[in-house]
This record gives sequence, C-alpha cells and structure tokens, in this order.
Amino acid sequence: MTEEPAHEQMERHATLTDELADLDAERDAVTASVQDRLADAVSEAIAEAGTNVGSLGQSKDGKRFRFEARLDRAALVAAVTEALPDGFVVSHVNEDGTLSVDWTGDSTTPSKREHGAILKAIIAEETETDSDGFIESVPSHDRVLARAVELGIDEGDAADRLSRLATLDVVDITDEGIYPDENFSRY
Repeated sequence: MTEEPAHEQMERHATLTDELADLDAERDAVTASVQDRLADAVSEAIAEAGTNVGSLGQSKDGKRFRFEARLDRAALVAAVTEALPDGFVVSHVNEDGTLSVDWTGDSTTPSKREHGAILKAIIAEETETDSDGFIESVPSHDRVLARAVELGIDEGDAADRLSRLATLDVVDITDEGIYPDENFSRY
C-alpha cells in the first residue's frame, strides 16, 4: 500500500479525472473532424457515381409518372474507395444505401481490402431475393469479374480476392454463381 496520504491521493485522483475529461473532449473533437472529412469524401463519390434512375410506370390517365432512384452499390463503393483518405475502406453497403467505413490501422489502405469491398458490393448488387429474403439468383463468376474490371480492378486481382473471400467464408463460389456466405455482412 502507498505511503501517500489519502488527501494527496484524492487530489491526484481529481487531477487525473480532469486530464481524462480533457482527453475525452479532444478525442471527440478529432472523431468529429474525421467523420466530417469522411462524409465529404462520400458526398463527392456519390456526386461522381450518382444513382440509377428507373421508370416505374405512369398513372392510367398518363399524367403522373413514377421513378425510382437506386444506388449502384458497386459503383458507389468504387467511387468512395477512390475518394476516402488513406487508411480508410468501405466495409459494407446496406440495402438502404447506408455504408460503413473502417479505419484499417495503416497509413495506406491495402488494395486487397478495397477490392474485397468492391467485389462484395457487386455480389450484393446483383443478388436477387424474393419477398421472404430467399435468394432467387446470384451473379456468375464471369459477371463478377467483368463488373470488377469495369470498376477498375485488374481481372487477376479480382479473381485472387474472390478466392480469398471464399476462404474467409464471405462468399461461396459454385458452378451456379457466387453466393453471399455466412460472414458476408461482417466484412
């Protein structure tokens, strides 16, 4: 046990508590600044990648037209990947268009992480489900590779990353196509 008197220990406790509060405030300010920069990068990427607008039809009298704006998740991930500061990568894009961006812990983002995010977005974009959430169709291996090339990934790199995603149980590669696997939403 320490020889320091209790009142001195309490004074030290108060000083440490104040220092922690100051560090918490500084941490929160840094986090807010990073979040603002990431939001700006995502906004720029969305402006670049845009959305797909499809016609849903028109009213019977022909005076009202309905359209649907839909994100092209794969193009969005590719554009966001290019716009993000070094060390950040898109980890997931949800059905509603929200996305998760992760800090890799490195000063640069490994291309394999970038490519994996884009490949997952391609698979998610082209996987069709029914109203109960059951998979009706998935993209073929060739289709995923072709779309990856359209989005700027070398075909060999895309094939290698798909194999790695299969090893990680993120995707399941079959003769019928590429299916989301048990870890698909975690990467």
